Amino acid sequence: MPFQQEFAAKLRAAGVVGAGGAGFPAYVKAGGRAELVLVNAAECEPLLKKDQKLLELHAEKVFDGLELMMKAVGATTGVFGIKRKHEKLVKRLEEIARTRRNISVGPMGDYYPAGDEQCLVAELTGRIVPAGGIPLDVGCVVSNVETLYNAARAGETPVVEKWITVAGAVKKPATFKVPIGVTYAEAVELCGGSTVKDPVGIDGGPMMGKVIPDFSTIINRSSGGLIVLPKDHPLIQKKAQPRAVFSRIGKSACDQCSFCTEFCPRYLLGHQVQPHRVMRSLLFSGGPEKKLHSEYALACCECSLCSLYACPEGLHPREACVAAKGDLREAKVGLKNSSLAGRSSNQAHPLRDFRKVPVSRLVKRLGLEDYLKDAPYEDFRYRPGSVRIQLSQHIGASCSPAVKEGQRVRRGDIVGDLPADKLGCPVHASVDGVVTRVNHLYVEIKAD
Repeated sequence: MPFQQEFAAKLRAAGVVGAGGAGFPAYVKAGGRAELVLVNAAECEPLLKKDQKLLELHAEKVFDGLELMMKAVGATTGVFGIKRKHEKLVKRLEEIARTRRNISVGPMGDYYPAGDEQCLVAELTGRIVPAGGIPLDVGCVVSNVETLYNAARAGETPVVEKWITVAGAVKKPATFKVPIGVTYAEAVELCGGSTVKDPVGIDGGPMMGKVIPDFSTIINRSSGGLIVLPKDHPLIQKKAQPRAVFSRIGKSACDQCSFCTEFCPRYLLGHQVQPHRVMRSLLFSGGPEKKLHSEYALACCECSLCSLYACPEGLHPREACVAAKGDLREAKVGLKNSSLAGRSSNQAHPLRDFRKVPVSRLVKRLGLEDYLKDAPYEDFRYRPGSVRIQLSQHIGASCSPAVKEGQRVRRGDIVGDLPADKLGCPVHASVDGVVTRVNHLYVEIKAD
């Protein structure tokens, strides 16, 4: 079997998916052809540290994963995209790169969203991914740090552990590994518990993460971490506003300053995404309960920079774009069959370099300065009483249960699988134990 097919098969069997939040099956990327493989080590969501800590401990293994991906896709060059502020880590990566062939380190500025894959491609290669396209369209494959770490280990073990950061209003912010299938409540306890009376969480980074009212959320292969904040924190209050509320406020308060568009990272890459026009369309929606249609939302990457930084009125252009995209999906309208198809310049805006948003300013705007602390790696070696392995942990088709109640399983056994012709990967037991519950959402295992 050719190496590319063999490697892709290993990735699928081991359940390797995008560990940076997207959850896209890695075997699909390994099956393409590209000139460059880029490592997304930017990690620009404030407070999250898991990629940094993983590289501090296992940089060589991540390089191994990069070399395997390069060989699979036929790439001649590999580049680590990492912020230059991590001076010691950058120096270490450069030392390792000198021992590897055709791999270099590309230090970047400390701005947001440097980790957006299309921004990363532009920053490291100067190439502009077409609107609605993917990095492969310009000869690139982009992989997250933890994804490549898992890829390097795919022949040894499936993905049964997750690296996460728990930060914010907890006694001891930390970065650590936990078995997949535990809850954020357990992770918070490992960090000494919350320091506020009514804590809520943001699952993922403060910019793109989702508010969760309690910590019963299950940690899966694409989880990035948890930010714990007081229930009355302004960031929580804003992110939790429902569509009816942000539509009504936006309809009455937006003065069309266009800052949301002028700071939009995809607009600055020449794409036809204009949040201020989406906000303008609220005036014609007939009320918050009506559908919102604006094709200028279709290329939005949902980074939240417009809503959480650029808008001087504190409005919700990002949420308006998300709502518009949802409405357009119902009408079966996508970027490629919209009136905007082919209208993007795909040339970087001449002021792009001057409109990058420093993370330090972003932290102040988000009200997170009091929580800007290190989250050192802790080897908790946590052994849970039980886990719930979700059957859908990736982009693509959900798995079907591959076990029955009462069945004994070993760590690494497949507990959910799907046909080979479906997009997705099997899911695995993260502990030894007995299956106690099986449904269409998860497989529950009581640990030995």
